[in-house]
Amino acid sequence: MEKLFESDLHSGFHAISEEDGSINNFSIARLFGIKVLENIQDKIAKATGLAFVTVDYRGEPITEMTSFTPFCQQVRKDENAKRICMSSDAFGAIQAAVTQKTYVYFCPCGLIEIAIPIIVRGHYLGGFIGGQIRCGDAPTDICRLENVLHHDRNHREDPEMNQLFESIAVYPYEKFFHIANLVSLIVNQLAEKELSRLVQKENLGKELEVLNEQKKEMEAELAALKTQMNPYFLFKSLNAISNLSVVEDAPRTNRAINLFAEFMKFNFSETRDNVFVSDEIENLERYLKIQKERMGDQLQYVLDISDELNMQKIPSRILLPFVERAVFYGVGQKKEHGTLRIAAQYQGDDVVFQMEDDGPGFSDKKIAQLFKQYKGSYEGGAIEASIAFSRQRLVNSFGTGYDAVIKSVDGVGTTSTIRYPKNFDEKAN
Repeated sequence: MEKLFESDLHSGFHAISEEDGSINNFSIARLFGIKVLENIQDKIAKATGLAFVTVDYRGEPITEMTSFTPFCQQVRKDENAKRICMSSDAFGAIQAAVTQKTYVYFCPCGLIEIAIPIIVRGHYLGGFIGGQIRCGDAPTDICRLENVLHHDRNHREDPEMNQLFESIAVYPYEKFFHIANLVSLIVNQLAEKELSRLVQKENLGKELEVLNEQKKEMEAELAALKTQMNPYFLFKSLNAISNLSVVEDAPRTNRAINLFAEFMKFNFSETRDNVFVSDEIENLERYLKIQKERMGDQLQYVLDISDELNMQKIPSRILLPFVERAVFYGVGQKKEHGTLRIAAQYQGDDVVFQMEDDGPGFSDKKIAQLFKQYKGSYEGGAIEASIAFSRQRLVNSFGTGYDAVIKSVDGVGTTSTIRYPKNFDEKAN
């Protein structure tokens, strides 16, 4: 039966979490939603044969009556009789609230009723009042409100009303009591479960706020870095130097300067958060060609990128720090030539990039030991900061499951793996 109400409850709680966002101030109506409560009432009534109405913590009805017997409907058409019936409901709800357990009693008309308290995290929110059943074998100590609350007239003296009364179902007390306990268990477990879901959603919302703040800080840091140097001055200066190299007949110098200018232009002027893989790889290749001009045959590289990835979007400049690491800590630390392999492929719903070098395989701990004396004044420090920034971008954008993984094997090399979803909201433009 619990599965029966799962979707109704979830929709009700979803609406509350969107509207209120807090669990510190709630009522049964706001927690479940009136329509959800009425749906639950209807399903429980059909499954058990009992009539139901939901009351708040003050004992006041907050839902329409569900499956009320024709007898009770006729009684409640009289305003004075209706007040007596509602007082009976309130009495049952109060007793359930005080005892914090299901309370069984007879209403003023002699029908057996149950009041099921809804208690969440120690808070009494209200209750389900149900029953309208005849019962002839109830224990003698069950409260009988006909001795306390009196209707103006005996409805059973009316032949038509008596006929309606006699048509009401008869349940053995044991069956009635077991039904009451089952309904109590289902309703209260669902309330606890959905409240836990609401709490979790609230906590996730707070975490998202923190991540958004971190993202803003990182974007501000990136903007600050870009403004430290006027990019237009840089590009014009490089262009002037390139022209000078042509005049002086230095083609290799001219080629290197042009590569560097294009590389810097992409990194300084590219404002898109996401670019195509083909753009990102083209920029990486500029970087590698510049490094090859400096390192010569010591640096060999292989690009193994499938053509189907060309139009795939990727967070811009996300790969470069890992390539820089492979060159500086990997190939750059070898006496003989080394190779860097950059590969990419689809794996299920993810895009996976791997930067693999055959360098010495320095771990982070080994790097800290070897370069301790240069801390803050060498290229590796800037590379490590860029890697930390890229990893944080991945986590902020896609979750902790998409953090980059760097694995080093001593004497074999290092592999950096970057994974991100194939489909994500922002588009390369």
